[in-house]
Amino acid sequence: MKIEDRKYWLKKLLHDKLTDDERATLLASEPVERQMKQQWEEAAAGMTDKQREEVIWEKVCKALDGCVSGRRETFYKIYSWVASLLLLLGMAGTAYWALTRQEAVSMYVVSSGLQSMQSVSLPDGTEVQMGPGSRLTYPADFTGKVREVKLAGQAFFDVAKLPGKPFVVQTGEMQVEAVGTAFELFSYDTESRVETILLNGKIKVGIRDGESGQETFYWVSPDERLQLDRQTGEVSKQVVDADKYTAWRKQRMLSFENEKLSMIIPRLEQWYGRKVMCQKDLAERYRFTFKVRGESLEQILKLIQLSSPLKYKEVEDGNYSLSR
Repeated sequence: MKIEDRKYWLKKLLHDKLTDDERATLLASEPVERQMKQQWEEAAAGMTDKQREEVIWEKVCKALDGCVSGRRETFYKIYSWVASLLLLLGMAGTAYWALTRQEAVSMYVVSSGLQSMQSVSLPDGTEVQMGPGSRLTYPADFTGKVREVKLAGQAFFDVAKLPGKPFVVQTGEMQVEAVGTAFELFSYDTESRVETILLNGKIKVGIRDGESGQETFYWVSPDERLQLDRQTGEVSKQVVDADKYTAWRKQRMLSFENEKLSMIIPRLEQWYGRKVMCQKDLAERYRFTFKVRGESLEQILKLIQLSSPLKYKEVEDGNYSLSR
């Protein structure tokens, strides 16, 4: 790691600007891992976990205070102390690390590109089918009491049954917990809606309020879709045909059967990497049935135009709009 890289990490860390992937990368790096282990082992034996945390934190404060007062310290030492301790105490806690990270656990990040889907087998036997433009972060081994992964995008999870060890998918606002279940989760950062659709089993969905931080839980049954509107905070639930709704996982292509345009447009946008603007009332009014194979986005929009009162036109940056 070059000195320029350390400055980059430290600046983002201190301003709490690290992405989930960057946090995982930093936490798994050899210098930070070595410092965390050394700090824990150097704390006096016989202390409680909380007491050890306080002792380690006090050392960090003294080290930084010495730098401010003029004592020369290498950038590497500052980086190691600050990065390891702020990550440790601010995110997971020293006690958690000591119990679950006796040795470094590698994190894997799998991404799918535009107009492509990616299949992933997780360490516990769970099978994941990722939609286009998606990113999945998971550990090399599920060592804790919970099997936790992070998703940005779209994925279908066929969860392996492990009694007493629930499977949890984290997104920005939504947490989906399952034991042995098959469900889809749609959560792109650029979309206004987050939704999960259950094929079989049962899932518990936790949604955190951005202002109060309070989390509300919902139970979802088979053939139900739970949807969160990011702009209004409204949560709704509808009955759907989950097998048809998630048919893309088997056909490895976009497939819509009598679906609203409001559901179709976000998936077309992620598939093609382009925006399609359409008024909300129009997107909720019209339904379509078609499959996307090798067609261009313009060909798909032309199909929509021929089968409805809607017309499309190209706007700036290669994006499109649909209107009456």
